[in-house]
Amino acid sequence: MPKAPRKTPEGRRGARSDDDRAALLRRLAELEEREAHARHIVQRVGVSIWEEDFSGVQELLLELRRQGVRDVRAWCSAHPDFVLEAVRRVRVLGVNDATLRMFGASSQEEMLGSLERILLPDTLKVFVEQMVTLAEGRPFLQSESVALTLDGRRLEVLFTFSWDAVVGRADRVLVTLMDIGERKAAERALQESEARFRNMADHAPVMMWVTEPDGRCTYLNRQWYAFTGQTEETGLGFGWLDAVHPEDAAPSRAIFVDANARRAPFRLDYRLRRTDGEYRWAIDSAAPRFGPGGEFLGYIGSVIDITERRRREELQRFLAEAGTALASTLDYGTTLSTLARLAVPTLADWCLVDLLEEDGSVHRVEVSSADPADGALVEQLRRFPARPNGNPEHPPTKAILEGRPVLLPEIPPERFSSHVHDEEHARMIAATGPISLISVPLLARGRTLGALTFVTTARSGRHYGAVELEAAEDLARRAALSVDNARLYRDAQRAVRLRDEFLSIASHELKTPLTPLVLKLRVLWREIEARCEPSLAQRLLGHLEVSRRQVKRLSELVDGLLDVSHLSAGRLRLEREAVDLSELAREVSARFQEESERSESPLRLVTGGPVVGQWDRLRLEQVVSNLLSNALKYGGGHPVSIRVEDTGERARLVVRDEGIGIEPDVLPRIFHKFERGVSERHYGGLGLGLYVTQQVLQAMGGTISAESTPGQGATFTVELPRVPAADAP
Repeated sequence: MPKAPRKTPEGRRGARSDDDRAALLRRLAELEEREAHARHIVQRVGVSIWEEDFSGVQELLLELRRQGVRDVRAWCSAHPDFVLEAVRRVRVLGVNDATLRMFGASSQEEMLGSLERILLPDTLKVFVEQMVTLAEGRPFLQSESVALTLDGRRLEVLFTFSWDAVVGRADRVLVTLMDIGERKAAERALQESEARFRNMADHAPVMMWVTEPDGRCTYLNRQWYAFTGQTEETGLGFGWLDAVHPEDAAPSRAIFVDANARRAPFRLDYRLRRTDGEYRWAIDSAAPRFGPGGEFLGYIGSVIDITERRRREELQRFLAEAGTALASTLDYGTTLSTLARLAVPTLADWCLVDLLEEDGSVHRVEVSSADPADGALVEQLRRFPARPNGNPEHPPTKAILEGRPVLLPEIPPERFSSHVHDEEHARMIAATGPISLISVPLLARGRTLGALTFVTTARSGRHYGAVELEAAEDLARRAALSVDNARLYRDAQRAVRLRDEFLSIASHELKTPLTPLVLKLRVLWREIEARCEPSLAQRLLGHLEVSRRQVKRLSELVDGLLDVSHLSAGRLRLEREAVDLSELAREVSARFQEESERSESPLRLVTGGPVVGQWDRLRLEQVVSNLLSNALKYGGGHPVSIRVEDTGERARLVVRDEGIGIEPDVLPRIFHKFERGVSERHYGGLGLGLYVTQQVLQAMGGTISAESTPGQGATFTVELPRVPAADAP
């Protein structure tokens, strides 16, 4: 078998060379395909892409380095012509279609020669930064800038500049421009909106704040800084809590953190330190902010100083409490003492009450202090009331003399002497340490009754203003009305006592001549019957009967006045015994039989047997007589009924007439003194019968009530316990 020919070294190399050449061709084809694909992408992408040759610029920079220039930025700033020369050395190798659309070019050729036309001063600043990037060997730069389109429109763009700094050649630089006009417009709108918000917030009448989602405060308006004295450095973040009262800071933070975690609105009250060191009550309320997608952005809130509002509410509660105290008694001394104690410490640290007496002098009726240790000083201050002939600048004296309030928001120690009566008084005032004062007159019905003085000290640190003055004047009006009512009541009581004394004396004096007059009439009656002929006796006895009835009526009126005087003086005595109410009603009805016939009002008695109780017979007769007398008087010729009932432990007496009745507006008053249901001109009387009846029944533990319909008569119902209570008289 013949042998195969041997391969020579040259043959092996030739075969390998063909393989390498084929592989290289394939690699080149792949690269061309990738480049074509990349160029296709570059052309289709929406970002402006420039391929530029910065070799000429690189040569200028190398020349600067040889000249010893190290700070390219400073050199360009000092030599603007150098920058323009560098711009001219840039060669644009190509741009994509997005660039043509962005700058309004019709072709690559139009765009390639237009580099200087699209530059603005701000664009040159970015170009300088590109040269600095080349000089420092950095591969990438990104910056915002502006450019001009070929038709003169201004573009806001984001520049990127990249080159192969490793190789060090700048002949292939890639520059991209992204149109950020809409984004910048949105940012400017947002900035403008934020600026408007800040301007509005800084001029708002309340403190305002804004937080991030994590709860950190990023904005506090001017009012916050003016109120608290904080700065941005001390107030932002969670520094605002440093201005909150130490006792309120932790609870306030807890409420805020909890609301922030729940993304919920919240509202809280706390004491906020003002720049002068005073803590003021504030209300802090906030609502969460959410973005377009519902994402939580934080809070926006407001803080309002509510100290004055809380103060008004506190003073209103105090005035309501004081009003109740003032209305609780007619003893104005007790009332004013209670008032002074109530005013401390709600309204004052010291409260002084001065009353003007009828002789023109002033009496200090009360001094109250918030500190129990001031007992000795309280007694000393009682010796320095208002003095109409003293220092007219003494606040209580001035309030009484001028009839208008005195407000001293500040009382510097050096001014004490101008407000006191003498040196001893000045020492007393200095010992109290006043810092603010209100003195208001007590005015009622055009008269000045005295003055109320309220003083604050360093103990509370409060200073009086319009709110406290308004409350003090309101309190003074109520106190003056209470004092005036108490004095009127005292005068009325004195007048009532004088009237009752007069009635008692007058009644006794009238009773004295009535007794012998009744006796003389009886004697005269018998003499006429014995000595005169029948015709003359009949005429004389008729006249005598009229006189006897008038004397009886006068005697009843005097008895009524005596009863009233006894009731007013508390001298009504009861003589209790076993009394049958049925029998008593029968006896009284019999005595009224003649009057019943004369008034043509039939009298009917209804009883169900004996009804016995422990009563005062004479007083019970008086009750039944008064009720029957009224029923016959107002019965108007209609029947009158009297009914006695046994209801077990109580007895009931009912007297009814069918006469004119009682008007509804009069009915509630008929048991009052000197009240009557009809005109006295037609029916006479003093209006005392029902009053005396009610008082007698009450003394025996009973009651009386009345029901009536006008034109249909009236019904009076008496209820009496048959056995008196253990403590009954």
